[in-house]
Amino acid sequence: MPVLRDCTDEGTRAEFHFISRIPGKYEGCQINFKFYDSNRFIYDLNFGWTNLTIRNYITVTTEFPLDTLNGFKLDGLYMSFEKHLYQLSWRRSQSEGIYELGFFGADQDFTLTADIDSVRKFGSQFKLEWDQAPIFD
Repeated sequence: MPVLRDCTDEGTRAEFHFISRIPGKYEGCQINFKFYDSNRFIYDLNFGWTNLTIRNYITVTTEFPLDTLNGFKLDGLYMSFEKHLYQLSWRRSQSEGIYELGFFGADQDFTLTADIDSVRKFGSQFKLEWDQAPIFD
């Protein structure tokens, strides 16, 4: 399960789990997102993302911090057209290589602090879980 942990409080984390996927360029997946703050369960959401959004999210996280995506300047912000978790933002903290990340959507706004390598590792785990997600019949 792809997990992104806060580097100052390991109990603060974002977890993603793929419930199902429909392969294809214009298809999508069902995903579960959970957020914990200091090991306290805060939020649980099942939602759908298109495979286009998933591919872009993988690129943004595995190549973090990315300046441009598909020819568009990101300026620390990736947004999709999805309803849930449509925005991932990042800004440098005062510590070298550390970023404050924001997960925003229609009903949720969460932040955590992570280093570059952790975000990239999370992106790789996210891709692996997507590749292995059960196919929806």
